[in-house]
Amino acid sequence: MTRMKSIRWSQGFRKRYYHSHPLSRTLDFGFRVRHSAIRNLHSSFDKGFTLIEIMIAIVILSLISSITIKFLIDSLKIYTMTVNQKRLYDEGKLALERMIRDIRDARTITTPSPGGSGNTMTFQRTHPTGTGQDGANEILTYQLIGTTLEKVKSSPAATSPLASNVSAFTVTRGAGGSDEITLSLTLTLGTGENVFLQTKVYPKNLDKSSTYKNFFQNWREEPSS
Repeated sequence: MTRMKSIRWSQGFRKRYYHSHPLSRTLDFGFRVRHSAIRNLHSSFDKGFTLIEIMIAIVILSLISSITIKFLIDSLKIYTMTVNQKRLYDEGKLALERMIRDIRDARTITTPSPGGSGNTMTFQRTHPTGTGQDGANEILTYQLIGTTLEKVKSSPAATSPLASNVSAFTVTRGAGGSDEITLSLTLTLGTGENVFLQTKVYPKNLDKSSTYKNFFQNWREEPSS
């Protein structure tokens, strides 16, 4: 009997001590706060996303993807256009340089006539260019056939292409004995890119003239080694 009273007293003492001691109340309050915060955290995770939030996120991602794809496509188009225009420019420039070197050596010009123009030029060169190439006093013709600019040799007879994708080729000869030659060349691709090139050349070996300055068939370009 005495032992049971002792146990009851001990339990009562612990109960009074637990409720009366400030440290015990602080520990109990902290535990309750932490437990409540953990429970609220789990409830917020369990909540998830609403349908409206998901739809807004999808719309925003779609807009960003559309802008990015358009930027990449435009960049690819610009790059392709630049490459195509450079290719046309290089091809046209090379063709003009080859024609200029031949026309400078011309001693007579058959077509076009003085003051005239056309898409064909025929002339007689003065000096040979090398073994297996143009010969002295050979008749050369530049003409546009379809979309190909061609060089036609008379001896031996041969035709070689100078440039492709040519949409226009014009040769204009100066009037009044000036014999200034203007070459105009337009190259166009089916995708829309085009390049226009124009230059002037002065034949240096024409017959002696009182109005046109030349070397009277004494000019010759130094052959490249």
